[in-house]
Amino acid sequence: MNPTRLITRIFTLVGALMLLGAWLLYQNTTKFIASAGKAQGEVIALQSAGSSSRSNSPTWRPLVRFTLPSGAIVEFSPSSSSNPPAYDKGEVVGVFFNPANPQDARLDGFFDLWGGAAIVGGLGAIFLAMGVAMHFLLAGAPVKRRRPR
Repeated sequence: MNPTRLITRIFTLVGALMLLGAWLLYQNTTKFIASAGKAQGEVIALQSAGSSSRSNSPTWRPLVRFTLPSGAIVEFSPSSSSNPPAYDKGEVVGVFFNPANPQDARLDGFFDLWGGAAIVGGLGAIFLAMGVAMHFLLAGAPVKRRRPR
């Protein structure tokens, strides 16, 4: 098989699989939101999540406290972090939480809810577009044939 055609097929397959993954992430978040409780929380601290590989400056994630309808207080920290910090200490934020396991909570923000699906979907679209474009560009290219000796 021609190596260029193999690369084309790999790009197309990877793109399609990434789009499938993005769709699954989207479905997971949609189901979570549909069954989740909603509360107002407060950023009580910013936690250092270590340094990024490109710089020595730390990234920060918020530590959020919210109150359940039962009156119980829950603290959680999302898995994503950023530099500069996306939230300020004392900021009021919306929180979605799993009523059966309130520690399973997510901030009500675009990146916290949809960031994974958006990134995976965007990269998948790029890979798929490149695979399809290479396929059509190669379809019109002349085929080199070996001459018998």
